[in-house]
Amino acid sequence: MLAAALLVGCAGATLEAPAPTAESPAPSVEAAALPEGFSYISEVAPDVVIDARYATSNNFTGAVVEGYSDPDVAILRTEAAEALAAVQGELVGQGLGLLVWDAFRPTRAVDDFVAWSATPDDTTKGDYYPDHEKPELFELGYIALESRHTLGGTVDLTIIEADTGEPLDMGGPFDFFGELSHFDAAGITAEQQANRALLRTVMQAHGFEPYPLEWWHFTYPLPADTKPADFAVR
Repeated sequence: MLAAALLVGCAGATLEAPAPTAESPAPSVEAAALPEGFSYISEVAPDVVIDARYATSNNFTGAVVEGYSDPDVAILRTEAAEALAAVQGELVGQGLGLLVWDAFRPTRAVDDFVAWSATPDDTTKGDYYPDHEKPELFELGYIALESRHTLGGTVDLTIIEADTGEPLDMGGPFDFFGELSHFDAAGITAEQQANRALLRTVMQAHGFEPYPLEWWHFTYPLPADTKPADFAVR
């Protein structure tokens, strides 16, 4: 699926590509490596901070997830990335910014989640799903067998202080599978609810749709015929 640029002559000899000019600058290596229609968030919105949790063991599986390898990389469909850049631009004026934990998710990663759910290992249960058993995570809507993340328009994120990088207090951690993660969760403070409302308001203002069960989860609408993708996030 990765794009390649190879110029071949009539006799099969490889030709050198013309040197880039001011009118036709050299494409970045990263952008050229992605399938058509996808963009690196770092190229469209360079001020957005990336902490790709599934490229680390700091996630509910306790291990690096299939399809991820670089915690500094996140990808979206280009139109979603551009909308995210607009969100970032609005927040900067308030001394704030965005921190992204996940965006495009290859289908192999979803398969890895399913495989994880079938294992008896409950090492991360206390931190991520203390009140549920693994099979319930699918039934309750916290993990999906067919995730919208695979389409490239969904992003998991929060708001941070621009000068310190400190996340605003949302009253619960990313990927906590429980009622505390619901947008209107009971028991959180007025400040925490206000921070969640700020995130939802600014995301909706730029076209993203919230997910009521996860305060960090937003989806940018894509054409109905958009297909899931399965390329490595790197």
